[in-house]
Amino acid sequence: MSNLMLLPDGMRRWSKEHGVSLDDSYAAMTDKLVEFVDWAREEGFTTFYITVSSVANYSRSEAAVETAMNAFTEVVRRSHDSLNFDFSGTLEVVPESWLSELEVLRDKSDKGSGFTLHYILGMSLSHEVIGIFNKFNGKIPELTEEILTENAYVPEPVDYLIRMGDSYRMSSFFPLMSPFAEMFFSPQLLPDMTRDDFDAALRDLRSRDRRYGIYPT
Repeated sequence: MSNLMLLPDGMRRWSKEHGVSLDDSYAAMTDKLVEFVDWAREEGFTTFYITVSSVANYSRSEAAVETAMNAFTEVVRRSHDSLNFDFSGTLEVVPESWLSELEVLRDKSDKGSGFTLHYILGMSLSHEVIGIFNKFNGKIPELTEEILTENAYVPEPVDYLIRMGDSYRMSSFFPLMSPFAEMFFSPQLLPDMTRDDFDAALRDLRSRDRRYGIYPT
């Protein structure tokens, strides 16, 4: 069992480069993410995490948030009946209308499919840690790694992480309990990613000697 996390990026730049509207750019992203779901499944991943948004993203205009959320939700509308869908994150910053639809899609998704598409909405390490602290402050004798793991936005260590858009930064998207995640930074804007690009990224990631902080024997 292994899992993959994708950090989508580049929709605004893609719209400018191709002379199309931001709505059209996000529609292209939706089509590409549907392909990505199939690629991840074909490659044997059991969970595919997608970082939908950071907390800061919800400070954008209402129209921009609407466009992005509709595009990501459309991916789930198209695929929920063939996979298990779940989501987590700083949900209090997400507009209620989108949370309500995602909850319905989660409940209708195929829980026995053996493959999970998991969205993280409102990612922020500081919000995540503060939220866990406030949840248990004064209620437990001490905070343990087990409690952190059980309440983290990403409930299992990420194996491989692909960041799109030629950006070499995490932008508040680092999963809390994944200190040994292998990262690949792709120069491609998300809608331009091909299966060959994806395969090349996986070859690079899977070829690495994962030592988990331990010297080789």
